[in-house]
Amino acid sequence: MKKALIKGCKSDEWYTPIETVQMMLNVFPPKVGDKILLPFDTDKSNFTKIVTRNYDPLAIYGISDFLTKEYEFDYLITNPPYSNKDEIIARCIETGRPCVLILPIDTLGGYKGINCLAKLI
Repeated sequence: MKKALIKGCKSDEWYTPIETVQMMLNVFPPKVGDKILLPFDTDKSNFTKIVTRNYDPLAIYGISDFLTKEYEFDYLITNPPYSNKDEIIARCIETGRPCVLILPIDTLGGYKGINCLAKLI
C-alpha cells in the first residue's frame, strides 16, 4: 500500500491485511448463524476468505449496488471505498443492523450524520 501511495495511486481498492480482518472479527464477532454481508469485497478479499471459511459459507459478497438495493443480512463487515464513505456510513445506519467498517480515524469528524451515529452507539 505504501508504494501505491508514493506513486500517487488513486484507487479505492485496497486489500485489508489478514491480521486486521481477524482482529476486527475478534473484537466485533458475528453471532452464530448470522447471515453476513461483505458489500465491497470480492472473492480475493481477506474478509471474504475468512468469513466464508470460519463464519458464514454463504456470505454475500461481490455486489456493487449496496447503496441502492436492499439486502437481507444480520451483520455487515467490510473495508469500504473511502471515496464515498459518508454515503456508505449513512446507508449502514439506515439498515439498523450491526455494521463494522474499517475507516480512517478522521472519518467520523467529517461525517454529516455524526449525531445519528452517536445515538446508535
